[in-house]
Amino acid sequence: MAQEVRALTRLREEDICHVDEMLSEYDQRLCKRVGQGLAGIAAHSLGRSAEEFAGLRQHVSIGVIPIAYGQGIIHGFSRSVQKIIEFLGFNAFVTDQNNIAGLAEAAAKGAKIIFLADDDKFVAINVASGKVSDNGEATGRGYAAALDLMSGGLQGESVLLVGTGPVGTGAALFMAARGAQVFAYDVSADRVRQLQQLIPGVEAVRHIGDALSVCKLVVEATPAANTINKKYITPATMIAAPGIPLGLDQHCCLLLGDRWIHDVLEIGVATMLFTVLAD
Repeated sequence: MAQEVRALTRLREEDICHVDEMLSEYDQRLCKRVGQGLAGIAAHSLGRSAEEFAGLRQHVSIGVIPIAYGQGIIHGFSRSVQKIIEFLGFNAFVTDQNNIAGLAEAAAKGAKIIFLADDDKFVAINVASGKVSDNGEATGRGYAAALDLMSGGLQGESVLLVGTGPVGTGAALFMAARGAQVFAYDVSADRVRQLQQLIPGVEAVRHIGDALSVCKLVVEATPAANTINKKYITPATMIAAPGIPLGLDQHCCLLLGDRWIHDVLEIGVATMLFTVLAD
């Protein structure tokens, strides 16, 4: 199994080409599985409610800036981010210009929040407050919040975290704060030790199978496919899977039914937005 790398997982055009047209259906699916849609999950990751952010919708303009550095622009990425933000009820636009010119354009058009990504970082920045939200941390926190809602609460629960990179660390911080016992697995023992130094009480796991025998709640945060074997799926198993590609094969998904969540951008972008909007 490959460990989660620190650099941003690079999406492909085929990963995101249908994001905007599927937003309503995906939000309904989240409501069915989690009890909240994108806005509710993002707000819950901050200990807030979606209603607390509704009043900001008409007062905040959000600019999404394409960045052409490194491996270049992923076709459809900026538009997908824009559509997710608009689905949440906020005004958003993609700048006509890229890079620094795009940043200047966003400022000239009155953007209060900007979204931009290169090969290594995807961030949202509140221009007025200087608050920054990193996609890795926000995605992990958002998925952990969704698991908290889906499971009825993480307090006192044992949760297996697979992958202890930025996404996994964001998830672990939220889960530990909610009173969960976090068991962490990564192919790099050093990465697990770093997480243990950051969050006292995290227990290292050598074998995923052993942990899955006691952990029915799982966060799969690696960039590897098929990390969870179907033999470990029980009627009580619930999985939040922010990793790209999806770490579950089709057999696991069928066995899980409605007890799993995964997307390529939606929860992360929603959580980033609400994070930089929060007081």
